Amino acid sequence: MTVIGIEEIFLQVKDMERALDFYHGIIGIPIDKQDGERTYLQMGRGHIVLQIVGHTGRHQGGGPMHFALTVEEDDFDAILTRFEGGRHFTRGPYGERGQGRALFMIDPDGNEAEVNTRYIHGVPTRT
Repeated sequence: MTVIGIEEIFLQVKDMERALDFYHGIIGIPIDKQDGERTYLQMGRGHIVLQIVGHTGRHQGGGPMHFALTVEEDDFDAILTRFEGGRHFTRGPYGERGQGRALFMIDPDGNEAEVNTRYIHGVPTRT
């Protein structure tokens, strides 16, 4: 099995403008989408989501950190088989083979780990 790379990292931030100054202004990661609680910063093969502390949106139960790892379709199937009925909480899988799938798991420390195949099918479109 090979993990291709990190697809996404959700970071809680206290001050969105200061976080954007650092990640966008200094490091230079382009802004893809922004709303009142989060900003998506798109890299060539992955993204960072800056999410304001106390948000009402995605990954509420995701623990102190949420991250996603990109894997190939066959590796996704193998991981799914190992975690079905396992001791780790899961949600998903979501999506269809060949179009991008995702499986969410809670690690032993309460972090939300996701494996998905989205980036092998192109950069995801955010609506």
